[in-house]
Amino acid sequence: MYNKFYEQGYEIFEDILEESLCNDLKQELTHIYEIQKRDFTKKQLETIGESNTVRSPLIYSSTFMDLLELDFFKSTVKSILGKHAILSLQNAILVNSKQKHHQNKYHRDIIHQDFTSSKPISINLYFCLDDYCEDNGATIFIPGSHEMEKFPTVYEEVTANAQKGSVILFNSMSYHKAGINTDGSSRFGINHMVSLPFIKQQIDYARILPKSSNDELNQMLGFNSKEFKDVKEFRQYRLNRIV
Repeated sequence: MYNKFYEQGYEIFEDILEESLCNDLKQELTHIYEIQKRDFTKKQLETIGESNTVRSPLIYSSTFMDLLELDFFKSTVKSILGKHAILSLQNAILVNSKQKHHQNKYHRDIIHQDFTSSKPISINLYFCLDDYCEDNGATIFIPGSHEMEKFPTVYEEVTANAQKGSVILFNSMSYHKAGINTDGSSRFGINHMVSLPFIKQQIDYARILPKSSNDELNQMLGFNSKEFKDVKEFRQYRLNRIV
């Protein structure tokens, strides 16, 4: 399992989410996006490349937290990264027809890094809430780029065609970009980046969310790898884990 992921840097897994759940998630994302837009003007969001992006929807709805509890999600993370991995980010991408998106340029999700590692240090689980194809701007990968230190001068492009409800699993060091949506409809997806705990979270979930009775979920949200404000807090944390 995951052979293509290790070789090419990405792999598609079908039938992870039911169609009805995909539709419900899309509706919730539209609502959350309207909430998040209230804090900034349209021009401000465009200036910082935040248009049509929903940051950390799990903060707003438990439906998105439930995605972290899926058997596929948990088994994939544990198999590739082990039991100490944490959620670096959960963001939704809304690609509207004939509109440019800030992710239309090649990038790595661990940004500004020119190195490779012998094992994955971070992976992405991208949930497709619509069918993904070339016409609606499906994600484009450079196969094998997770093993290239720098952006290649000569490369092959592959469009990740995926059915609604699929998950695109990829190495966070793989070069990829969003395609151009030209087919007249919108395309929704939810991107999870899960990393070894030395990679900092985009949002400090342990500071925002209440700790639950689910130890695995607490680990995933970063409660066991948070930064400490002083020496006393650090030592008290270590003591509490033992006593």
